[in-house]
Amino acid sequence: MKVRIDDAHCIACGLCRESCPESAVHPRMQDVHHRFEVLPHECTGCAVCLEYCPAPGALVQYDADPA
Repeated sequence: MKVRIDDAHCIACGLCRESCPESAVHPRMQDVHHRFEVLPHECTGCAVCLEYCPAPGALVQYDADPA
């Protein structure tokens, strides 16, 4: 499993970035708004970030290796 950010629900608080033990969450600029993205090759799927995210639906787990 991996985690991705759903921009429609993300409030750009940065708690996912602060809590990620792998430093897989990185800032990115989208127009004038600061947003974050999870780099799939750095995400181990530990899901620690899910515990800290205050915005329901902002972090989404997905199967990174569909069989």
